[in-house]
Amino acid sequence: MNAKAQRGSALLETILLLPVLIGITLLAADMYILHQARSYLQQSAHNVASVIGAQGKLDANGLRALIEQAASTQVLHNYEMIISKVESDRSMQWRPLHRGPAQGLCTAYSEGRRYTGVLPEELPEAPDDDNASNHSVIVVQVCRSSEDLALSEALIGGANLEALSISRLQHGTPSLDVALTRELDPQETP
Repeated sequence: MNAKAQRGSALLETILLLPVLIGITLLAADMYILHQARSYLQQSAHNVASVIGAQGKLDANGLRALIEQAASTQVLHNYEMIISKVESDRSMQWRPLHRGPAQGLCTAYSEGRRYTGVLPEELPEAPDDDNASNHSVIVVQVCRSSEDLALSEALIGGANLEALSISRLQHGTPSLDVALTRELDPQETP
């Protein structure tokens, strides 16, 4: 083979290989971005669940400050957060709290006053009312739109990312301020 033919073959191979390399690079970048976004979601859900689970009292300003720190819109952008308090029999004393700039991103895991989502283990039935609050959990669900994440739509196809964190209430049911009581159960406003 002469030198011109070899250079032409090398050029043709490079031209054919270049789109494959670009595709692999885009796919790797998308995987990294998605992994990072999912880790931010999981970290935010865990932080909110563990802090609320350790509180004996919860007020609207404290909850707002917690969510601003744990789920910053600068990091999570367009997200929805749902906070539910679930009893051992899967009933919910409170309606789920909805936070975040977006609505309708998360799958609803409640029907009326009953939690229908998956729990890591079945909560034990409490024999008496005094012990019931010891088995309550806080479930924090954070969902994020993935439209602005991926460089190529082929990887995720417009799906939403979701993270779920569950934390046991350490001090029983936290007492609520007037604003949260009104939001969670308008019939019981003091």
